[in-house]
Amino acid sequence: MSAPPPEHPAVPETPINYRQLGLFCLLYFASFLATVVCSWLPPVSLYIEAGITILIDGGLLVLVLHTYGAFLKQAWPAFRYHIGRHLALTFAWMIGLKIINAIVTAIVTAVSNTTAIPVVPPTPELLKTAFWLILSSAPGLLIAPFIEEIFFRHLLYYQWRGRKIAPVMFWLSATVFGLWHWSNVAGQWPQLIPYAVIGIFLALIYRHKHNIWYNIMTHFFYNLVAVVLLLILSLILFLR
Repeated sequence: MSAPPPEHPAVPETPINYRQLGLFCLLYFASFLATVVCSWLPPVSLYIEAGITILIDGGLLVLVLHTYGAFLKQAWPAFRYHIGRHLALTFAWMIGLKIINAIVTAIVTAVSNTTAIPVVPPTPELLKTAFWLILSSAPGLLIAPFIEEIFFRHLLYYQWRGRKIAPVMFWLSATVFGLWHWSNVAGQWPQLIPYAVIGIFLALIYRHKHNIWYNIMTHFFYNLVAVVLLLILSLILFLR
């Protein structure tokens, strides 16, 4: 019988691939710029916007799997061993992140007198639109953890460990992760702070466990719960 993989596998330090890092930064910036430009254009169908998002995320996912497939495959055995325990742990972390996000959002809202999402009266037509919009956006939300954890946690932070610049990259990755979610806050910029705080805790998970799969699954559960709850809520309100 072969020995089980170590709980905290040693991840050897490797030279920074600046070309690879630059490529991903360029693609992320192009994606960010595309969303900004779309926000300035005349309103289009919400479903078209969701489709564009899925196409962008799908393209980035293909690139991530092509570039980091071997890296993900190498880290998988340690996570797969006792997978039930590890999934339970990441689910618990997800709940902790939800609680932290709620607390930080409440504090930011009270201090800045802002709200992340404008309050709109829930008409039946709006609820129906919201239901199908969430459903059409779900694929993008559920593949985002693979892309974002590789980029924000691995490329922007973890690969710099052991170097003098590592603390700077830790805070930079969290800050950029917060800014990346600007489209979620409807122009209420203080509401980016909760996303940056989530980025901090996800970076701490990677720093503690040394395995990207803990981050991916925690992030995946975080998005999955949000999608499921929003679908259920919009459907219940629509059927009332």
